[in-house]
Amino acid sequence: MSIRLQSLALLVLGVLVQNSAAYFRMSCSRMRIGRIDPVVNFGKVSPHVHKISGASNISPNSTFQTLQTANCTSCEIQADKSAYWTPTLYYQYPNGSLLEVPNGGMTVYYLGRGDNRSAIVPFPPGFRMVSGDKTLRSYHTTPVTYQQNRPIADRVSFACLDRQPQPETPLMTNTQCINGLRAQIQFQSCWDGTNLYKPDNSHVAYLSGIDNGVCPPSHPVPLIHLFYEVLYGVTDVPRQPGGRFVFSQGDLSGAGFHGDFLNGWDEGVLKEAIDTGCAVDQDNTIDSCAPLLRSRVQDLEANCPMLPDEEKVGGLIAKLPGCPAITTGPESVPDLGCPGEGAGGSGTAAAVGNGTSTTRVKARRGGVSGWE
Repeated sequence: MSIRLQSLALLVLGVLVQNSAAYFRMSCSRMRIGRIDPVVNFGKVSPHVHKISGASNISPNSTFQTLQTANCTSCEIQADKSAYWTPTLYYQYPNGSLLEVPNGGMTVYYLGRGDNRSAIVPFPPGFRMVSGDKTLRSYHTTPVTYQQNRPIADRVSFACLDRQPQPETPLMTNTQCINGLRAQIQFQSCWDGTNLYKPDNSHVAYLSGIDNGVCPPSHPVPLIHLFYEVLYGVTDVPRQPGGRFVFSQGDLSGAGFHGDFLNGWDEGVLKEAIDTGCAVDQDNTIDSCAPLLRSRVQDLEANCPMLPDEEKVGGLIAKLPGCPAITTGPESVPDLGCPGEGAGGSGTAAAVGNGTSTTRVKARRGGVSGWE
């Protein structure tokens, strides 16, 4: 059954407006799917598959400088050449084969959050970060945020969009969702003001309430708050008794859902959007924010077509690429990659191109427009 999302998007929008001082959001179609992660595995093969939106030249070797040369972006605002990615969701059949779950991209929110939101600064060139822990297989009540307000695990949530409203959950507990399963992740909004990236992500910290509150003294610089929504067509997958949904790093629980951000913004445009209140002082659509509207496009797939898969990672596949163990938890599981690629997927980036192109499954057109 096809998913129609406009009315659901309005509901989501209302919830966000209630909880936020201001925001803008943009739809992003898919740009690539593959074992690519230039934040965690720069220049190497990632141990698991990601679904990537953003700059058209995203690769294992991407940096802020290379993203600036992209011909286009699969997101609405062409002045934003950032890259955004999350793990791919599959459905595993009893015989072990897996089918990529339909998805057409994500919605990215830029929100003015925090008690010091008037001092928010744009992401500097070279900035990158990861939210979430790909190794988790269960919900953890510790560690907690600054002032011990919330478990950091609350950064991840799932919304089952069914005929009747369902409460959000921290794990992927309900996949009988007629209008799709939406994975959501909140990012860190507090920066140490010095480091553009640290492998343990200690250059950034969460607000005391994760999606609002105060920054710890160790990370005094407030950043715009990033929030991803990723909608999966779980009811568009032909199911079989004994089948199950699993994220690309072998996670059956959803606890290991994560998001990466590699900044590619035209710094002047993002600064102007913040300074004019587009995401800090008032609720905005892109239509009402002049700095963003100047480079906006709406037909995302026509403007910036998805790149072909270089390794067979989509459609129906025999096993998870990268050789992750599929586990139920509760123990955490290291993300090691296939033998010969080294710990953490340290094979060369050229290995990503060793597969064949994949059969396509139906995909939702970027943002909130519905399914093909």
